[in-house]
Amino acid sequence: MNIQITHSHLLEYLDTKATPKQIEKYLSLCGPSIESVTKINNDYVYDIEVTTNRVDMMSVAGIAREAAAILPQFNIKAKFIPPQLAKIENLNKSLPIAIKDPSQTCHRILAIVLDNVNLAPSKDKIKSRLQAANIRSLNNVIDITNYVMTEIGHPTHVFDYDRLKTKKLILRKAEKGEKIVSLEDKTYTLPGGDNVIDDGTGTIIDLPGIIGTKNSIVVDSTKRILFFLETNDSAQIRKTSMTLGIRTNAATLNEKWVDPELAIIALKRGVQLFKDLTGASVASNIVDIYPAPHQPKNISAPLQLIKERLGIEITNQEVSTILKSLGFNNNFDNKTQKFNIVVPSFRNKDVSIPEDIVEEVARIYGFHRLPSTLMSTSIPTNYPNENFDLEYQIKTYLTGFGINEIYTNSLISENLAVSSKLPLNSHLKIKNALSEEWLYLRRSLVPSHLEALKQPKKDLSFFEIANTYHPKKTVGSHPSHLPEERLELIISTTNSYLYLKGVLESLLEKLHLKVEFKPAKNSAEIYHHSTLLGTIEPSGRLPEVQIVLLNLRSILKLAKAYPNYQPLSSHPPIIEDLTFTLPQKTYLGPVIETIQSTHKLINKVTLTKTYQSNYTFNITYQSILKPLSDNLITPIRKLIVTNLKTKHSASLVGKI
Repeated sequence: MNIQITHSHLLEYLDTKATPKQIEKYLSLCGPSIESVTKINNDYVYDIEVTTNRVDMMSVAGIAREAAAILPQFNIKAKFIPPQLAKIENLNKSLPIAIKDPSQTCHRILAIVLDNVNLAPSKDKIKSRLQAANIRSLNNVIDITNYVMTEIGHPTHVFDYDRLKTKKLILRKAEKGEKIVSLEDKTYTLPGGDNVIDDGTGTIIDLPGIIGTKNSIVVDSTKRILFFLETNDSAQIRKTSMTLGIRTNAATLNEKWVDPELAIIALKRGVQLFKDLTGASVASNIVDIYPAPHQPKNISAPLQLIKERLGIEITNQEVSTILKSLGFNNNFDNKTQKFNIVVPSFRNKDVSIPEDIVEEVARIYGFHRLPSTLMSTSIPTNYPNENFDLEYQIKTYLTGFGINEIYTNSLISENLAVSSKLPLNSHLKIKNALSEEWLYLRRSLVPSHLEALKQPKKDLSFFEIANTYHPKKTVGSHPSHLPEERLELIISTTNSYLYLKGVLESLLEKLHLKVEFKPAKNSAEIYHHSTLLGTIEPSGRLPEVQIVLLNLRSILKLAKAYPNYQPLSSHPPIIEDLTFTLPQKTYLGPVIETIQSTHKLINKVTLTKTYQSNYTFNITYQSILKPLSDNLITPIRKLIVTNLKTKHSASLVGKI
């Protein structure tokens, strides 16, 4: 996610004499990547890329805190300036407001009523800073909510207090089919299960964390407001936002889990701005619903672990200083040589283990300062059973055979799921699909390839290595929610069956896999001894398409990079042709296998000619021990004839 902030705004939270170019250079080295710095009038605008796990940096204050930690590493003085917050005293008498969240849809809810609000255009400073952040200025009240969000990093919202007829806000789950009208006068139908606020009568007055509704927003006559903040369920916010296609700045922040401890800071900062910029006065006590307050997370990190991972000698004082600059309270135990670290609430979701602490120290210390040395051990992998080298080699062989590699989507439409000829209800369905074309996880690669082969071209041949996804069986009383992923290789072509079989045989020969083709219904099954590797068959849906489907994990497990050693014979072979008449619809694979298995002196069998029902086989006899004579070959030849007649009703053409 990219955020845009001005240099002048940053300096309200960062005490430093660093130039914009220095800030760009050093933050990009050790923290968020500053993509560009643009001079606009007498100010500079930073375009900053922040990774999605660092929602704490998606604000002016967040960037200032990072800069205050990073710049001193480059001998530039810098200090973080806390936000200016309003002091809010408890009132003896306040305007009424009742907020309830019986289902605990939010982690925290904060609200306060403000009176004597004067709506007007915002000051130029506020307008220009919001414009730099790609936020449209509306009026001073709405602008303050967006300004607080860009400054502090917690979304905020205002209601027109006098338009809240019941003075009640009830947070609940939406029923399927309920509608809202947004502040931009767009109507949305809710899918159900979404977090909403109603006024106690069933009327929805807000889609919290995403967008306000038309029936409760401030208007020109507004004099009293309810300043409202809620820390939302991030997963639910993303689901609702993506389903409805509403991608506001608030939704983008909320779906990444905003720190609930930040909410009170945002509220007090907002109240301060409302006082300064609208003349508002506090008219109620703070409502604070916080059912499960933040509990500090503690991590123990050995100093030796940090040294080993970074490959440097670093003192405990240096580590402690770096961690404190990032907000990590810590103390070092000289006896155990370990740091006892308290993780700040705004890093609660992305710092959990000692290795996370190592990473924080490494980036502030500077990756560019770490020594470049080769690892003395093998590179660890999360996929020890995957043979990526052989998988790549298979792709190389197939492209060398003239087959084009394609990539098709793992998500498919209902039509493609049905065309797989597998029950629709056996496919895993996406709950929050972005399109009707991406409703299901595919169980077969075939339908996608049939779509690709519908092009108005001849002699098309494709291959793909990809996973198919299958529901896992229930184990005991606990169903598995994750699919079984089967790695498959598909080869599809509009060429002939013999062409495809030749490609397959060539590939398997390269992999030094001896296989047997066994006839099955409308297809041939491919076996290596007793292991079924896959099938080769006509598609059955497009008349001129042939398909090979292989279980790639079995292939990778059985294949060999090099053939087994076979000594070369110093004795010449005897080669002859035998022609047999075979009954119609006789599979040739088993016939060749019968000839091959007749005697150990039969070295090779190849089909060379066909005419009507006559098939000519070229047979090579050879021994590594001695030269062969016709006296040795004659009984073998007779046995071939007998075996083919017995097993396949074949008759020899001519005489022995």
